[in-house]
Parts: sequence; structure tokens; C-alpha cells
Amino acid sequence: MNRSKLLSAALLTAAFTVLVGMAGNCSRARVESMNKMNEGVVAAMQKRYMDATKLLESAGAIDPQNEQVFWNLAIVHMEMRKYERARDDLQKAIAINPNAGGFHEKLGTVLIELEDWKAAKGAFEKAIELEPGLFKAYYKLAQVDEELDDQQSALKHYSQAVEKGPRFLEAYSALGRLYADLGYLEQSVQVLNEALKVALPGTEEEANVHHLLGTVYQQQKKYDDAVREFRAALGVVPGMRDALFSLGWTYHLQGNNDEAKRFLKKFVDVAGAEAPAHYLKAARDKLAEMAEGF
Repeated sequence: MNRSKLLSAALLTAAFTVLVGMAGNCSRARVESMNKMNEGVVAAMQKRYMDATKLLESAGAIDPQNEQVFWNLAIVHMEMRKYERARDDLQKAIAINPNAGGFHEKLGTVLIELEDWKAAKGAFEKAIELEPGLFKAYYKLAQVDEELDDQQSALKHYSQAVEKGPRFLEAYSALGRLYADLGYLEQSVQVLNEALKVALPGTEEEANVHHLLGTVYQQQKKYDDAVREFRAALGVVPGMRDALFSLGWTYHLQGNNDEAKRFLKKFVDVAGAEAPAHYLKAARDKLAEMAEGF
């Protein structure tokens, strides 16, 4: 499965827990642990991860029943890409508070990074059991389903992610892409058109949905519709490599070789080292073929 990593440093930073007020009946150990934990979170937000780790470990030693310490320690270890440590931290948090769905969801996310697919599946299922509204847990569970070659379960869980998180664009895109991969093209078009209603106008995410929708229309041989969507993607992100290639290729399929040459040449010009080699070769071969008049 070729998809970007789930983890984002910005999102992880937002996940830190800071407790600024504590009930009067807290034990002295809990108060000291919370104070030390908050110091650790501040250090982590300043990207002083080694200091953060020491402070949070100290907070855990002061009060081993403070599950928020282990949650925050897991986030720090995720930032440091120490996923085995993060897994252990989350398992400690869960041992203290097994009913927090968010703990199980985060554990599943870490287990994906460790490519422990079956354990990740169990973690997400537990998260959903405890908190049925965790729409990202359905989305991540669907990704695990795909890794386990259970496409029907993936369709179900992507659909549930859309239902539970109606503005969660990634779920629409993944569901539309999977429908297309499985040959359910009409369903794919329907989902991706819904995704366009959710995407923020003028953003790269909107361009990506237009491009994905264009590829589905191309599969349906609805070339005019495909051209419209690829042009819409380029209207948002003018140098979008995938859309340049797809638009050029679709024009060739239509028999419009002048426009095919123009956009395939643009793709070759902007491709760079990150472009897939087989796409670059296909574009160059097609340009050479059209130049020779075949």
C-alpha cells in the first residue's frame, strides 16, 4: 500500500495533554506528577525531546497511576519516531485506564508504524467499541483492512468514517479510490463528488480530489469529463505533476495530439527526481511516438 505516513508532527503536538488545574482532593504525589508532566509537555512543544522524556519519566516515577504522563510520553516518542517505546507507553496508559478509546486509537496508529497489522486491527476495534464516534479509528481500521487484503471490510470502514466524520476528506478520497480500484466506478464518482463538497476551495486537497475523479472518468472512457476534472486540478495547483500527465494522456486518448504534446511536455519539464520513473518514461515514449507521426 503506497500512502503517506499517518503521523504529522503538527497534529502530534496538538495531542499533548496539559493539565493546568487540579481538584483539591488530589494527592501530593499526583500534584507533583502533574507539575512535572506539564514541564515535560512544555519542553516537548519546544522540541526539546530529551528533556521532555526525562521530565515525563520523572512524573511517571512520582505517580505511576497517572495515565496522562504515559500518554504524553508516547506522543514524545512518536515525535522521535521511537515507535516501540511509544507502544509500551500507551500500553501502560491503557493498563491504568482501559476504557479510554483515544488510548487504543493512538496505540493502533503506532502499531501501523510498526507494521503489526493484526494488533493494530484489534486496537482500532477496541477504540470503536469504547467510543463509536472516533471517525479516524474507522479510517485507520480500513487502511489496516487493505493491508490484510480484506477489501470489503475496508469499504465498510471507510464508509463508516465518512458517516461519523462527514467533513473528514481523507475518508472520502480513500473510499472513492478503493471503489475505483475494485471496479465500482459509478460508486467512486458519487463519493468523490461528495468529497468536492467537503474540500476547502483553492487548496491542494481540492486539486487531489479533482485529479482522482478525473482518473475515474478516464477509466469510464468519459474523456471530456476527465479533461474537465484534470483542468480543474490544474486551476487550483498549476504545476501539479499528476494532473499534467493525466491531462496529456487523456488528450492523446481523445486524438487531440497537439494538446497531448503540450501537457506531456509540461509534465516532463516539471517532473523532477520525485516523479515515478515509469510515468516519465511513458510520457517521453508517447512524445517520441507522436513526433514520429505514429
